[in-house]
Amino acid sequence: MHERWMPGRWMGKLAPLLILLMLAAAAASLPQRAFAAGDAGSQQPQPKTQSQSQPHAADGALQIDEAAEAGGQKIALDGEWEFYWNKLLEPQDLQSSRVQPSYRTVPSSWDTHGYGTYRLQLRVPASDVGQGKALFIRSVGSAYRLWIDGAEMEGLGKVGTALGEERPQAHINMVFFQPRDRTVEIVMQVSNYSFREGGINRDIVYGDTAALIPFVLKELLIDICVIGGFLMIGVYHLILFAMRRRDQATLWVGLLALAVSLRTLFINGYVSTQLLGIESWELLVKLEYMSEIGGLVACIFLMKRLYPQETGRWMLRISLTVTLALALFVALTPARVYTETMLLQTVVKAAVLLYFLFYVGVRAYLRKREGALIHLVALGVIVAASMNDMLYYLRLADTPELLGYSVIPFIMAQAIIVSYRYTQLSTRNNALLAEMNRLNAELEHKVALRTRSLREANDTRTKMLLNIAHDLGTPLVGIQTYLQLMLRGKAGTNREVLMQQLLDHTGYMKRLVDDLFELSKLESGGQAFQFEPVVMGPWLEAAYRKLESDLRHAGMTLRRGKWHMAAENGEDAVAAIDPGRIAQALQNYIDNAVKFSRGFGEAIELEAYVRPDPTHSRGILVIAVRDYGTGIPEEMRPHVFRRFFTQRENNEGGSGLGLAIVKEIVERHGGAVGVESKRGAGSTFSIALPLLAGTEAERSLQVPESKP
Repeated sequence: MHERWMPGRWMGKLAPLLILLMLAAAAASLPQRAFAAGDAGSQQPQPKTQSQSQPHAADGALQIDEAAEAGGQKIALDGEWEFYWNKLLEPQDLQSSRVQPSYRTVPSSWDTHGYGTYRLQLRVPASDVGQGKALFIRSVGSAYRLWIDGAEMEGLGKVGTALGEERPQAHINMVFFQPRDRTVEIVMQVSNYSFREGGINRDIVYGDTAALIPFVLKELLIDICVIGGFLMIGVYHLILFAMRRRDQATLWVGLLALAVSLRTLFINGYVSTQLLGIESWELLVKLEYMSEIGGLVACIFLMKRLYPQETGRWMLRISLTVTLALALFVALTPARVYTETMLLQTVVKAAVLLYFLFYVGVRAYLRKREGALIHLVALGVIVAASMNDMLYYLRLADTPELLGYSVIPFIMAQAIIVSYRYTQLSTRNNALLAEMNRLNAELEHKVALRTRSLREANDTRTKMLLNIAHDLGTPLVGIQTYLQLMLRGKAGTNREVLMQQLLDHTGYMKRLVDDLFELSKLESGGQAFQFEPVVMGPWLEAAYRKLESDLRHAGMTLRRGKWHMAAENGEDAVAAIDPGRIAQALQNYIDNAVKFSRGFGEAIELEAYVRPDPTHSRGILVIAVRDYGTGIPEEMRPHVFRRFFTQRENNEGGSGLGLAIVKEIVERHGGAVGVESKRGAGSTFSIALPLLAGTEAERSLQVPESKP
């Protein structure tokens, strides 16, 4: 037991360290705060998403040459823009104002509430003048107004200098224009009172309309594919759960996939506005956070369902309490409040996820649970994506953000695990069904055999009743006839003869009833046997002397045949018998031999010898009675031990139960009966009894259970 729990104890000690390391990576992968509260001058530039070979803005100006835009290349307007903090200036204000600007890196964000104005002098190639161009704006928080060459373009939301004045809105936007000159002035007013980050926090991309539209569509299609793909995965697993309620893992995989689909939809404000008609930025952000919390709950229950023995009960309760508190916090507070605590929320969610995904997953792998290896591979993808994003935000790698996309293979892995288990369950069910069909076939065969056996037993019982009726009816008719003769006075001088015949008939009936009663008690187990270890040599000597005396008075001779009473090892032959019952069986054999020997010979032989047997170390004791009568036809030999078998010659007065009683007595001793016969040369009836080993012979025997 101790060895079995070693992996779990080891993981329990290592888990806190692993969680701290992963939390550090998660915190490091978050964008750094651009401005401290009340300090609008410090900033943390965001990493570039374009190649370092592209132009970069400096001192509020950016030069694009012909080579940079060759082939319809898209240009990210990254670098230093003019920035006027807590001022909302329009192009004409900038022309007449002598306010000295500061410079702010784009993209970057401020982490306080306020407003400001951005300005960039964009120097374009002469070939761009008069041509269709566009700006692709990904994210500006929380609202903005835009001017290009003095003409106001379509912005998002309503810019304000206080919370009550601002109307937030955030999603992608494309602005189309034609440069009038080689210098294009871009002015953007931005306010932020509703979100944790403000300013231009993502790239603004400049380029030909023909190049930007496919680029934007590609980004939209990726989100749409994620939304639609996970929506179908979720619906599929919910349908599986509806068809098989016991398999709850499919329910949680379905809800997790739906949560990912909805969160992607709500993050992309443009798609959600077009598909759902939701214009409220506040509602979209709240739905985004709630879908993320819903996905966290679904993940917790999924891991609990997949690996119940590895999931701690108290950790499950704590995690559900924490997620419920987060859900209430998001539901009851405005976005400007709960988005400020995103770092804390991320740390809490990361701790919960790390426990269930990493700690529980590793324990499940160490215990060789189904699908645990696939789970760990998916976790490795998430860890690799987290490290990539950490390097990306630290400006140590020029790679795209991957953490959001790494969730996709993880969800797919969970779906694969559930599907694999479902397939295994289906395979086991098919095997069980095949086994059940086989058992049913065997049962049907056994039922058929049993039915046939019962039918044969019923036929035997019917024949037995017919035999009883016949055997009782014949003497009863004789008795009735003799009594009628005596009643009518027609007995004459033969009265004594008639009385003797009446006694013979009643005596026969009494023997028949006694034999029937004896046989029924033996077969039902109602007759208890008193087993005891008996040294068979002296016992058979005494039995022989008694039988020899009885036969001599009856005018018959009992002789010894083969007589060898030593066991295989030379010791005395000892058997567990009921002496009275074996004597009864032997007497029935002698009576049977006398009956069929009269008129053919006066000698009967008694044999007793030990025969080797592979299943009994001391061998088998055989007691045989041989007569020299007419013998038994070969076709009748299998039936002589059956009840009421009276078809042999010289057996007209027999009940047909004597040999059946012998068979029942011997089988209760664990032995067997047998018969050998040759037509015209007599018959030999035998009893075979197993001998006890030395240690068994020395112990007192326990009385076996009665036969049911």
